[in-house]
Amino acid sequence: MKTNQSLLTLIILFLAFTSCKKNDPITDLKPGLIENQTFNQTVLIDGHDYDGTIIRNCVFEDIKGDALQIRDVNNLCIENCTFKSISENAIRFRNSGSSDGVKILENTIYNIDHNGILAAENHINTTIKGNNIRNVGLSNASSIAGHPHHGIYFQGFNVNISENIIHDVINDQGNCVSIRTYGQVSKNVLYNATDHGISYYSDHPGNDGLLLIENNFIYDNGKRGVNLASNGTSANHIGEVIVRFNTIITNNKSPISTNESLTDVALSFIGNILIRTDGGTEFIYSSQTYSDLYNLTTSGDLNFQDFTNRNLHLTETSSAQNFATGAENFPDEDIDGDIRDVTNLDAGADQKN
Repeated sequence: MKTNQSLLTLIILFLAFTSCKKNDPITDLKPGLIENQTFNQTVLIDGHDYDGTIIRNCVFEDIKGDALQIRDVNNLCIENCTFKSISENAIRFRNSGSSDGVKILENTIYNIDHNGILAAENHINTTIKGNNIRNVGLSNASSIAGHPHHGIYFQGFNVNISENIIHDVINDQGNCVSIRTYGQVSKNVLYNATDHGISYYSDHPGNDGLLLIENNFIYDNGKRGVNLASNGTSANHIGEVIVRFNTIITNNKSPISTNESLTDVALSFIGNILIRTDGGTEFIYSSQTYSDLYNLTTSGDLNFQDFTNRNLHLTETSSAQNFATGAENFPDEDIDGDIRDVTNLDAGADQKN
């Protein structure tokens, strides 16, 4: 016990020391359009004077602390920016404020010591789309203290996380996407996190909301593809989880798992391809009642375009073709935006047309 306490003390002292080295944030940028600039210290976008501001084609690099902080601003758009070599978070929505309708679009985020994107629960209706987030969670100090870092770590309500590529989340217990309330996670490619591809944990109010997870390629993460967990407080639980038409590959864990405390959450698993490469036969781990429809389970290649290199699009001879025909609950499009054919409905994230 003394050893653990000493280690935590050292971590706290280290974090306090490094925080003293941070530069004061830039707080005086002109609202409206901020573009084609390079920043080497934290930028704080603070206050409703910045509502509707666009940050475009900027570079944030070699920064001690967070790269970009957001507080009390609505409809901010951050697009086509590069965030690299950041000692804390690339983009952080601050606990001390709120936001509504922020868009984070088509940015490149890499070599980040903490989270790619971090948001507290008072930031709502956020869209995170088309970003490439990789090599994040490089610092393991917070993981040792029980607070791991993730590709996206979102606590706010009604977030839309779509069409992102997130991989190589390095610190212990890091997830590609860690979502703490409700929203939609769709059309993402998620791999090589130390823990799960997508993790839900109920330590923030769920407001009886819906968490929809669909059309994702999720593979080669340390544990599960989709993990649904509770902190034991049922008042925080969301109302429903639908996991449909994903392609998930794991090694020695079930691709989908649910916590035994989620007794009051409606659970539906529909039209997924679930692959365990270790040959295990448990594909959905749950002690709860759940809907299990048209899920295709196996231990290996279903005649994907290139299973070894994880091109998980279907070929003409794949057994996933037409497997989910008859399902009534399915997305209109697949991971590529191709229209799904209700009369020839394929399992997994890709609809072969």
